Amino acid sequence: MELHPFTSLPLLLLLLLSLSLSVLSLPAAATTDSAALSLFRSQTDSHAALLANWTLPTTTSTACSAAWQGVRCTNDRVTALSLPSLSLRGPISSLSSLSQLRLLDLRNNRLNGTLASLTSCANLKLVYLSGNDFSGQIPPGIASLTRLLRLDLSDNNLNGPIPTEISKLDRLLTLRLQNNELAGPVPDSVDSLPLLRQLNLSNNELYGHVSEKLLTKFGAVSFTGNEGLCGSNPLPACSLSKSPPAAASAQTVPSNPSSLPSTAPPVVDRTKQNSRKGLTPGAIVAIVVANSVLLLVVISFVVAYWCGRYSRDSNFRTGSENGKRRKSGSSYASEKKVFDNGGGDSDGTNATDKSKLVFYERKQQFELEDLLKASAEMLGKGSLGTVYKAVLDDGCTVAVKRLKDANPCGRKEFEQYMDVIGKIKHPNVVKLRAFYFAREEKLLVYDYLPNGSLHSLLHGKKT
Repeated sequence: MELHPFTSLPLLLLLLLSLSLSVLSLPAAATTDSAALSLFRSQTDSHAALLANWTLPTTTSTACSAAWQGVRCTNDRVTALSLPSLSLRGPISSLSSLSQLRLLDLRNNRLNGTLASLTSCANLKLVYLSGNDFSGQIPPGIASLTRLLRLDLSDNNLNGPIPTEISKLDRLLTLRLQNNELAGPVPDSVDSLPLLRQLNLSNNELYGHVSEKLLTKFGAVSFTGNEGLCGSNPLPACSLSKSPPAAASAQTVPSNPSSLPSTAPPVVDRTKQNSRKGLTPGAIVAIVVANSVLLLVVISFVVAYWCGRYSRDSNFRTGSENGKRRKSGSSYASEKKVFDNGGGDSDGTNATDKSKLVFYERKQQFELEDLLKASAEMLGKGSLGTVYKAVLDDGCTVAVKRLKDANPCGRKEFEQYMDVIGKIKHPNVVKLRAFYFAREEKLLVYDYLPNGSLHSLLHGKKT
């Protein structure tokens, strides 16, 4: 049977209309992706690392057509964002509209906030967010990322339990959650992931029993640093004291063997007794620790003030020799002392100790000799010392604070103060990367921030 030409005309028009609508929707989606990335840059790129490249030459340009740094596209849609180690700082909530995103690699930045926005990127396959400052809980909605293959959230400030919904990620190959503040038991859902090949839950606050299957498959190294975990060797053996008591165990059995434990009344009495006890031992310990840390910080500032005051008085009395050395060039390398006497100082520092920097990160990145021979320029002076910008041979830039030479603090006290400062982790506080101690030379090494000082931002730079 033959179709009349006019009979097939509506069908042809409908086909052309749907094709034109799909073509028109592509630029709109691409523009949305570009807007999301632009918002992300404005919220996180405080050092302008992306500003030179993340621009739109024309009104019709998109992030894909302009070939933005770290952005990869397919069919003019953003499918990959890779920006590791760029000192980005801020939230990632603006990325929630990247519906076609497959790869997200933002390792080793200073991004913060929660991870709730990840659950909107339903096509994610690879997520690398280690070495940032993310906080809050791992959202249970992460189960919606059913295509996820690798998830790395290590070295952050995540807390709360590992969500049981993780069992729905049946394609997951890698799960790295080490070096966070996660608490609670290891969920049985982790044991049920069929394709999981890499697992690391070390250095958290997890507790409870670890199954024999998980220990055999991933080894004890995946669970170290969790004092509450137990199981087969090499983990501590599980006991009743390490697991929450059952409802029946809360009841008190009288000494008369013929008596049976009652049900409701003892439970109510135990609750009343707990309410009369006031603060729990854990709360008391937490308060004591918090007060101790606060007291130590206050003492460190007081001692630093008096050390600086003593330094100024001592320098005034010692004459012109120290004054000339303080007035020499703008490089701390030209002011350094050379320790080659092989002996020991009264503060317990020997020649071997003096040649080493103490790093707070897990891997030492450079030696003291590299730091001293680096090109440097003076950034400013304060009551406790002078700050320099140092550029190492490998291009790495750090800020070095050289404390006053006459600072009388001993090694033990100095290391205690540095330990307090090194543990401070806040998005608005520069990280202390390392320190160096000798009787006549003390250096603090920080991350270098190129935006200048707070004084210059408030008052402008002198011309």
